[in-house]
Amino acid sequence: MKKYLKRVTAAILAAMMAVSCTACGSRGEKSDGENASAVNSGETQESGLEWLDVSGNLPIVKIGTDKTLKIAARMNVDSGNPEDMWFFQFAENAMNIKLEVDKFTDENVNEYLSLTFAGGDLPDMIIGGSLTATDLVTYGAVESQILDLAPYINETYMPNLTKIYAKYPEYKDVVTDSEGHVWSLGYINDPTDRGQIPRYFINYDWLEEVGLKVPETLEEFIDMLRAFKGRGDNIVPMGGAYEYNNPCLVVLNAYGYNTTDPKGLSISLRNDKVVLPVADREAYGEYLKTMNTIYSEGLMDPDFYTTDNATSDAIASEDRVGVLAQAPFAFKSDFSPWWGGKPLTSSYEKEPMWPASTTSINAGNFVVSAKCENPELALAFADWFFGKDGQNYEFSTSGPASTQTDYLYDMVKGFEIDPDTKAVTWIDVTENPDLYSNKGDFINKKVALWSFKLLGLGSANSTLVKEQLAGWTQEQLDDGYPDTSTMDDPSQLRKTLTDGEMHFRIALGETLKPYVQNGYPSVVYLDQETALKAANLLTIVKEYAEQESAKFITGARSLNELDAYFTEIERLGAAEYVKIYQDYYDSIK
Repeated sequence: MKKYLKRVTAAILAAMMAVSCTACGSRGEKSDGENASAVNSGETQESGLEWLDVSGNLPIVKIGTDKTLKIAARMNVDSGNPEDMWFFQFAENAMNIKLEVDKFTDENVNEYLSLTFAGGDLPDMIIGGSLTATDLVTYGAVESQILDLAPYINETYMPNLTKIYAKYPEYKDVVTDSEGHVWSLGYINDPTDRGQIPRYFINYDWLEEVGLKVPETLEEFIDMLRAFKGRGDNIVPMGGAYEYNNPCLVVLNAYGYNTTDPKGLSISLRNDKVVLPVADREAYGEYLKTMNTIYSEGLMDPDFYTTDNATSDAIASEDRVGVLAQAPFAFKSDFSPWWGGKPLTSSYEKEPMWPASTTSINAGNFVVSAKCENPELALAFADWFFGKDGQNYEFSTSGPASTQTDYLYDMVKGFEIDPDTKAVTWIDVTENPDLYSNKGDFINKKVALWSFKLLGLGSANSTLVKEQLAGWTQEQLDDGYPDTSTMDDPSQLRKTLTDGEMHFRIALGETLKPYVQNGYPSVVYLDQETALKAANLLTIVKEYAEQESAKFITGARSLNELDAYFTEIERLGAAEYVKIYQDYYDSIK
């Protein structure tokens, strides 16, 4: 990792890290050295920490002890005052933690962070800052403004997160730099979950009509598109557009690229080799030839590169599209013709593979100031959100069930679950349609202290979690999903399912989830100098790759010029760009 950290002399860096450790370990009346030792060993401090309960029970702070956490949190623009939010009251009443909250929003997050870090007067915690990996290296390893959380991730201070990392060490890899520092935490959900992975749907009614099976090879996929095109001149076999619900991932994936980026402009893995697809001589040229065939035969929108979101959505909502890169219920009330597609193989990819989500585990959304007076409390507070298999996170973002009367605080009336349909409704929304337009509006204005998916362990099945919160017994738990294990053809469920989200989750669980593989790390810790260099290289490479790829696909540039294209993109710095990420990949492996 040394080559990735900002190049400063060893003496200066050592001095800064010493200052960081001193600030991190400061608590009670013990010496800095004693404190640091206790934290790293995972032993509970006897002096000054009798008030802290990290067992998972509430309160976190012993009754009779006053402790305050100063938090900066990203909230929606139309959120209420922090102290008027339900979770604020939960923290003070149930956790026995006094909160002082600074609110920032998506509109002023950059300004807030710039001023806060420039001034050096950080709150105890910043939640929702979306700091980049380079920011974390800068503010952590270089400037020592934020705390290295690694020494606190143990059974003593963070038992919930420690258990998660023990079961899924790859989750911890995302937030850990190659020297073992953890500068930030964030949200966790299963990146292979059917609700998280990229979407790919096919009109199965059309498949039956043309007498074809679900395509498993690239050749079969193109034959299917041709058959769909035969249904009429206004048919768009492969729906979507370049900027909106781009379907090209299906073809790119068939050439072995493990990426969630359908444009091929993100660092990816191919045969465990780090590549930038648009600059990969081995397979990208063949991909362009295939896309040229699809375009020239009218198997995709002729305005693919210029179609806007509204137009793309309108086409998808009509009975004119055969392949979608989004859940069908997002466009149509009748989603019964649709079911999931399968990953495609080709002469370049012999085994079917589908990419895992790159956004299900994030870092940069929870950092602790190196000047925090009670870092143990800050980490115990954060650890609560990773508890009870997703129940605590769900509780913090959805609020209490109506049956959880101890936690309503005369502020909210809670949610209810229909035992027959499993539909979840919030009483406050039902009774006050003039105040809240929907569930999300209510939660943003009255419940959650910060935005979704910033901190904690989410669940792949929020319905079951809500039922648990509502007090349902183990025997009562039922999310309404049918058991597909005994079905000969689960795709027939498309004709009977009425819940759009259930439809898309079951479909992808049956067709894509079995083939999901993790790809290149979603968080890359580069120093400022290296990150700036990579960003500048990508800017140049991206502009050229997008323009020329479009020309090859639409026929504006001859495919005979592919060698010249690759020579030029390498001259522009693509190989140098890839080497930065190959070196990083080698360092963490």
